[in-house]
Amino acid sequence: MPNDDITPVRQPREFEPLLNLEAAASVLGMHPKTLERMARNKKVPALKVGKRWKFRLTSLNSWLEDGLNSTTTDRAVLTGQEQVS
Repeated sequence: MPNDDITPVRQPREFEPLLNLEAAASVLGMHPKTLERMARNKKVPALKVGKRWKFRLTSLNSWLEDGLNSTTTDRAVLTGQEQVS
């Protein structure tokens, strides 16, 4: 008789390396201070590890896709910066 009380063991997920502020800013094409301000204001997905900001590339990609697929494609909304003409 099989034991139905056994819960399946979850396979551990592979750890996703975290990007530091400079690397994440480079990927997004923005200044690190701009990205830091956006992280502090919770406008971009970020983790604070000690005194340093860290970013998951998959989270940044999802954030960009969500912003581009929303009803607005205003650069200022996505980056937190006004575009100077």
